[in-house]
Amino acid sequence: MFKSLTRSILVVAALATGGVATTAAPAAADGFRFGITIGERAQPVHGRSYRDGRRYRDSREYRPACQPRRAVRKASRMGVNRARVIRANRRAVVVAGRSRGDRAIVRFAREPGCPVLSFRRR
Repeated sequence: MFKSLTRSILVVAALATGGVATTAAPAAADGFRFGITIGERAQPVHGRSYRDGRRYRDSREYRPACQPRRAVRKASRMGVNRARVIRANRRAVVVAGRSRGDRAIVRFAREPGCPVLSFRRR
């Protein structure tokens, strides 16, 4: 039994190295993939659930980047009154308003959840 197992492993190894050796040159120029599957091919599932045959989206897809409206709402919850957007670019959203009688400026990153980059009162 040990001899037949060893012999079959050597045959498989020889076939695999021969197959890889013949496809090594085209694989460098092309996006060639080599793999062995036994049984059914499993589909990768990344954080998705399937119920009743309906497909639900990944939870990460529902978290868009920080929008100016969202930044204004978050600044209001932080205690900035009369919050308004004064500048928005691809990296940050800057919101200005009043906090405790002074002018307040809050800078949010354009990432999911609108993380605060800076908060200052003048």
